[in-house]
Amino acid sequence: MQTHTIVNLNLLASLRHQAVRDLAWCCFSSPLLAALPESDAQILPLPDGGHEINQWLTQLDRHPEPLLQSLAQAKSTRLGIYYEHLWRFYFSQHPRWQLLAQNLPVYKGKLTLGAFDFLCKHGDEYWHIETAVKFYLCDTHDPQQANAWHHWLGPNSNDRLDLKLAHLTEHQLPLHQSAEGQALLTKTFPQAKHWHTGLCLQGYLFSPAPPKLSSSDLAQSIPGKYFLRPSHSHTNQGSGFWWYLRDFLALISDCNTATDQHAAADLHWVILEYHQWFSPIELRDEASLQNPLRLSERISQHLLQTQRPLMLAAVKKYDAGDKSTEIVWREHLRAFVVPNEWPHQQTKH
Repeated sequence: MQTHTIVNLNLLASLRHQAVRDLAWCCFSSPLLAALPESDAQILPLPDGGHEINQWLTQLDRHPEPLLQSLAQAKSTRLGIYYEHLWRFYFSQHPRWQLLAQNLPVYKGKLTLGAFDFLCKHGDEYWHIETAVKFYLCDTHDPQQANAWHHWLGPNSNDRLDLKLAHLTEHQLPLHQSAEGQALLTKTFPQAKHWHTGLCLQGYLFSPAPPKLSSSDLAQSIPGKYFLRPSHSHTNQGSGFWWYLRDFLALISDCNTATDQHAAADLHWVILEYHQWFSPIELRDEASLQNPLRLSERISQHLLQTQRPLMLAAVKKYDAGDKSTEIVWREHLRAFVVPNEWPHQQTKH
């Protein structure tokens, strides 16, 4: 699989429920950053016993009702809320963690200064943890320029990595160190003498697709040199490419050429719905795969009507590996297709 994560692939292949697969992705996928300069926050997730978590997730996949009931309490279908509720379940159910509070607001008079995403206990340690899931596209082909955080934009270009990290560093993560935050924590949790700071920032980074990559090239293992990295990014961070609509349509058309017939049979593109944006996709129904012409029509219609980028995954055919003759299609590469005018609006500060 081309998405470079530390996800336990054997475990993931054994999980059937989407929500459990997404929870596993939260537990095991690499964070966006290996370090956050000018912050004392520890980068999460912590290495909390892989074998123990594997058993827990496997059991949960057999009986997912507690997780599904917990997720059903979410009052929004936004990805950030879904991500937050996955971590809420983790901190509530994992034997090494205890959830003390979630989204606890901090006030200064009638003014709300912010809210603690999670307040938790881990062993004898108390933790203030901020969580976020993000998807950033690099707007330059230059590897040196790509080091700068401001070159990484959200799909709708209303978000930017440098602005998000500045808000985390200057406002969200130090909230428990403010006078108001300290007063609230002392009043609510007087037994806690010290609070550790944790940041769980996960997601995917997308580089502009090299113009000379063909469909047959994409079907192979793609060299890491093609994936750009912002400063301090994690080496195992999930990666993908992005294409302008016109270029992606040309790539899809290229699948029908004689030289790419083998690649076309080996690699298929599927549109990812919002609820499929986290864990690598796995399909067991070949009927869900669309021919390139129909796929091109759907992508064109979506982008021309909404002017919103679309996430896709390229899947490859594998044996199921569970002593059956079943064929599965597993994610090989993740991608965004963006309008030809992207970025089409000014990034908000």
